[in-house]
Amino acid sequence: MLCAARTLRLCFVLVLLPLSAFSQGPIAPSRPQVDLNRTYPKSPDGLRWQLQDIWNAARDGNPARLESLIKLTEIPDPNWFARIFGQEKGARWGEAYAKDLAGSEKDMEDLMTRLAGEDGEFWVRNINYEPAPAREVERALIDSLRQPVEIFFASWRKRDSEAISKSTLVGYFVFIDGRFRWDSAIVPADVQFVPHQDEKTPQSPAAENAAPQPPGLADSSAHPAYRPGVGGVGYPQCISCPSPGYSKTARKKRLQGTVLMQGIVQPDGTVTDLTIVKSPDEELSNMAVQGVSNWQMKPARLPDGEPVATIVTVELNFRLVR
Repeated sequence: MLCAARTLRLCFVLVLLPLSAFSQGPIAPSRPQVDLNRTYPKSPDGLRWQLQDIWNAARDGNPARLESLIKLTEIPDPNWFARIFGQEKGARWGEAYAKDLAGSEKDMEDLMTRLAGEDGEFWVRNINYEPAPAREVERALIDSLRQPVEIFFASWRKRDSEAISKSTLVGYFVFIDGRFRWDSAIVPADVQFVPHQDEKTPQSPAAENAAPQPPGLADSSAHPAYRPGVGGVGYPQCISCPSPGYSKTARKKRLQGTVLMQGIVQPDGTVTDLTIVKSPDEELSNMAVQGVSNWQMKPARLPDGEPVATIVTVELNFRLVR
């Protein structure tokens, strides 16, 4: 069996889920006039119905309804996180949820608008009973529970897509007061970035006398981009990051190793300007660039919520497994 495991430095866990791990049902029929006060059953089918209502609003070009339905996925109790996950972790997650809520809901609107143009269906599973072995965040969530709560994972898959790794993340949801609430504080993996080496490099006299740049702006005249975590700039997050596949050449040569790259996550979430920093083989480099170029990211944002381009370091670990 071949797989390409990757980490988005320092820690980004590859997700390859078996098709059987998902509870799948038929896509719900269109119901554009659904009452905003309706409730849903607490089941994978119920979450699919709710997501389908949101998708229908995007497909019908009804931005007011789309925004209203997404607003109804908010977790209404600010103390919910601390009560469910304990004070130490819960308070931290609750703070992150509240801080990023407006930007996260805008990202959900953009995602549903994009998915509305595709022929696909929602896939849902209950992580309490069907946790994905490769998702560290799911094990951490289950281990952190202080009260019994069912957590559901939802993704979108095009009908012509055969590989589950090509599915698009929608998010994790919990059931509160007759509706599924989107926990936007939960991401598929803990994405971290190491400081860029030039952040610690002393500036030359000419650089010291140059005009000041915005906080966190990276030094790149061709492609100006911010650095995540500097000057209030947020961090990009993975939405759809399928594993780069092995080429026939790499498989025949039994190539393995780590490829280190730098790139720019653009405001639209695409990854561009990839350059190889370190690689054991040119074929692995080509596989890495081709794979990461197809990733879709949630862009970083300035404190005012504006999405911006950010420089990222990507580390991909390629290994062959029997």
